[in-house]
Amino acid sequence: MITVCEENGEARVAVKDEGIGICAADLNRIFERFERIARGSADESFGLGLWITKRIAEAHGGTVVAQSSPGKGSVFVLKLPL
Repeated sequence: MITVCEENGEARVAVKDEGIGICAADLNRIFERFERIARGSADESFGLGLWITKRIAEAHGGTVVAQSSPGKGSVFVLKLPL
């Protein structure tokens, strides 16, 4: 599910999934270059998507964060100044 709104002078885009979730210890690490949570799965990636997203958000004066817990899915929130 994707939601978009204006909140406190910022554009807010939230993307929610119903995946396996991410433990608290990994939430900051997933935004680093070449980092991945699931290793050895068929869904292998280069581990660059969230790193690129964070750099773009920061270049525009914004932020991106993840909220999650194992087994509960995740929410990724991008905030950009209007």
